[in-house]
Amino acid sequence: MNLVTYDILTQRIKQLGNLPAMPAILSTLCEVLSQKSNQIDVDKVIRQISCDKSLAAQCLRLANSALFRQRGDVSCVKDAVLALGLWRIRDLVFSCSLPMMFVSVSSTVGKEVFWRHALGTAVVSQGLGRALGAKCPEDIYLAGLLHDIGVLVNGVLFVEDFRDVLQEAMEKKLPLEKVEESVLGFTHAESGRILAELWRLPVELAEVIEYHIDPQQQEIPNDLATVVHVADLACQKLGLGYGYELDSGEASSLPLVWEPLCERFPIARSFTEANYSDLLRHLVAEAEKLGDQVFTPVMAAR
Repeated sequence: MNLVTYDILTQRIKQLGNLPAMPAILSTLCEVLSQKSNQIDVDKVIRQISCDKSLAAQCLRLANSALFRQRGDVSCVKDAVLALGLWRIRDLVFSCSLPMMFVSVSSTVGKEVFWRHALGTAVVSQGLGRALGAKCPEDIYLAGLLHDIGVLVNGVLFVEDFRDVLQEAMEKKLPLEKVEESVLGFTHAESGRILAELWRLPVELAEVIEYHIDPQQQEIPNDLATVVHVADLACQKLGLGYGYELDSGEASSLPLVWEPLCERFPIARSFTEANYSDLLRHLVAEAEKLGDQVFTPVMAAR
């Protein structure tokens, strides 16, 4: 984003100033995982998750789901951490915590619709990363989960204008960013970048949030932004978008969705259309299963 837009948007956000702070458990996990492996205090993470009964129950449920389970039954938070590892626990905690942080969002996009798309993009990103041998595998899921966080920023800070954006996008079947630019003067990718900086997220994640719409705008395009970009488009194309279909002139076919990966990953060129279509449909189906796990009410602890 250019410096003028960045300064104006930053000032508007500071003036309104009611964005949620990152929950303590997320700050702790990010801090812990920024340290060298031999200095990580795993017990600290276990204690913090265990203190939040709802969060602990969600982590246990997801750790025992078919998508995440690695061995046996996971019966306590410590087992979940040891079985899945801190990176995946971080991703699960983000998945469980973030929807509760934006309960005040007033928009025509349902909260569950938004989070299913975010979760879908995370799962598809992770699957594509594995299939293509992308770099930074530990950050791919979280990058996908957070890619549209600016949608929530706009919904919190610019309620009336953003409601108009969503209404027009749905009526005209346009991508959100096209309408945002004309109504707000900036996109959710730009406001999302500012929230990422306020939360002190790693630079790599902040750049994915800013450039997921068009990775080619990066000075040095990277694997992470390209994978999330394709996962985002695939989810929109295959039924995990924002509840409306894009106009035929805006909707990409799966060959066009896959094309950016061929430019970034030589191995992607070896996939036939049938191969990558099956892969993308399988990953979206897995994302839908995970969404059902996350959005099913957690049973009270026994």
